[in-house]
Formats: sequence, structure tokens, C-alpha cells
Amino acid sequence: MRYGISQEILLDISFTLEKGSFTFITGSSGAGKSTLLKLLYLAHLPSRGKIRLFGKDVTKINRSELPGIRQRIGVVFQNFRLIPSLTTLDNVALPLRIAGASEVQVKEHVPELLDWVGLGKHLHDYPETLSGGQKQRVAIARAVIARPSLLLADEPTGNVDDQIALKFMFLLKELNKIGTTIIVATHDETLISRFDLPRLHLESGHLNFPEGSVTNGAIR
Repeated sequence: MRYGISQEILLDISFTLEKGSFTFITGSSGAGKSTLLKLLYLAHLPSRGKIRLFGKDVTKINRSELPGIRQRIGVVFQNFRLIPSLTTLDNVALPLRIAGASEVQVKEHVPELLDWVGLGKHLHDYPETLSGGQKQRVAIARAVIARPSLLLADEPTGNVDDQIALKFMFLLKELNKIGTTIIVATHDETLISRFDLPRLHLESGHLNFPEGSVTNGAIR
């Protein structure tokens, strides 16, 4: 992957993540973690090579098929990216409404999920009134409300304290137990050390496999 005519940021990376796996992507700031995630949630296509998601080479499929693939992917950003003018309920409901869900479905599923992440009393609050930890949980709820097959989290604990970071990880573990494939990009070694999970390590544009448990290939 390169931007414009600049030097390639990611070089000859190849790996497989099995369905239902939970993997860390590690590396220092600027190592390319965010760029790799952008390729995985199709914000960019690679400058060369291919990406297989859910059995399809997304670099070759018809452009009209991309929205359907994107709907199977949830993303939690470091800065949350909540819409200030929308309430907690409406922020979380956004993916459902984009997918064409009825308001009956929204009213049935969104409050239930927000209650599950501990925000049942904040349905009608706006982002500016929420704490960093609460905003993070709204972002998680929004990412999972449409039941994605793949959940990507980009430095999700960078703006919260250690206690909230741990709660976030345990919440992701629960999601993983029900079948969601999860990738967390982070450089927080303290957090990583608390969980016995495989990792992909980015350094100088190349990918290393320090845990030895991820193999060449693609996400299945």
C-alpha cells in the first residue's frame, strides 16, 4: 500500500485469520496499523496485490458488491467518530437505518444492546454529555448492532484509562465468544500482556508473526 507516489507503507504482507479468531495487530506509531485496517474495511484498495474477505477477492469484484461486504464489517475508531447532533440511540441505530431496517427493529434491538453495554439510561443523551468510556461503549454498540462478521478496532483504548480499557477488552471477548472475528490494533503492551492472544506485528512496513499462530493467506 502506498499513498500517491510516496514510498510503500506496507510491503508484501500476507496472512490468514480464521473465522471466529481474536488477533492483536501491534507496532509502534506510524508502523502502518491504521493503514492495514483501512485496507481490511475497504476504505482503500491495495496499490498492488489482493485482499480476500469472506471468500472473495475484493480487488476484483464489481464495485456494486462492496457495500454488501462493508455491511459485514464493524469498525471502532480511536476518536469514536460519533455524530454530535445525534443521540446515543440514533448514533447506534445509524447502521441499521442505512441497511434499511424498520423503526420497529430499531426500537427493539438498539435499547437492548445499549442496556447490555451499560448505557440503558443514556439513550437520549448527546455525545458531548458522555464520558470517554461511555463514548467508547456507544462506538462499540454502533459497530456491532448490525451483527458484523468482522470487527476491527483501531487503537480503541488510546483515549480511556486502564480500567475502562480492560472492560472494553472483556466486552470484545464476549462478542468473540458468539462468533465475531475480532482484530484490535494497539501499541499498548500492558494491555496485550493481559490476554493470551495471537498477534501480528508491523515493523518498517513488514509483518512479523511473533506468536507463530497466524499463517499466510487471507481472512476466511
